[in-house]
Amino acid sequence: MDECGTTRVWIKFDPAMYELPAGEHQIENLHVYMFNEKEQLVEEWQGGHYNYTADQLCEIPVNLPTGVYSFIAWTNQGKIYKTDISSRLSDSELYLENNKDEIYRTDIPDLHYTTGNNIKVDPIEDHEYILYLIPNTYRINLTVKELPEGNDEDEYLFAITDNNTRYNFNNRIVEDQNLITHQRITKRKEGILQASIRTLTLHDDHAIENIGKPDTGDRSPQLTFRNHTNNTEIFTGNLVQIIRTAYSSADMQVDFDKTYEFNIVLSFDADLNVNISVNGWIYTPNGTEL
Repeated sequence: MDECGTTRVWIKFDPAMYELPAGEHQIENLHVYMFNEKEQLVEEWQGGHYNYTADQLCEIPVNLPTGVYSFIAWTNQGKIYKTDISSRLSDSELYLENNKDEIYRTDIPDLHYTTGNNIKVDPIEDHEYILYLIPNTYRINLTVKELPEGNDEDEYLFAITDNNTRYNFNNRIVEDQNLITHQRITKRKEGILQASIRTLTLHDDHAIENIGKPDTGDRSPQLTFRNHTNNTEIFTGNLVQIIRTAYSSADMQVDFDKTYEFNIVLSFDADLNVNISVNGWIYTPNGTEL
């Protein structure tokens, strides 16, 4: 009797691997693209809502001829995440569909990614693969305390501006994209201003092969806080640099591949000088650090 090999591929998302916001990183759908050795798309598969736990596995049906393949998976496509599938894997991209004014006033959906290369389909031998999803979205919680200017009726704006809206199928940011802004408008409550923004990748290179390696790049998403009522800018700075500097002030190094929630507190004195806290690490910036 002839042997008959099978190839089984599972995708897994284990929240315990990361520092995530409670109750977030929901997966409404999972879309898998299968490319052959010539980088040609040969098969697609889409699954519905994915209820993940630490031991949850989602098996991907494999009905491919003998060969070696690359599997690419993205989550939560359809609403504002779209794909440009080229004739070649290396030219295919996923992107965030821009609003007309390029301003996002509510949270974008969570996004996750994984890839598996050299997946073998063999008529004789069995092969099994587990591909681990990594998050591509971060939660930025913003708080302002002790603000000496304005009054309780004034509206205030928090904004994060970035150009990280398009990714190739290695999960690297495609450069030279238009800037988009995530913004929230709020008022004081008991003297405190708060807002929360979900944003896309902060890491310079979020490709699977670079997970865990030091982040040494120069990305510069801009965090801005202003009095929206009188259009006065109060604070602006490089979000990534703010996070790095707060951690380094405590001799720590931030790991953007593990930590996906940052609690940032701005505390002002009477002259609008600011102290910054990020996940409990506090520093006082000078002008060059912003």
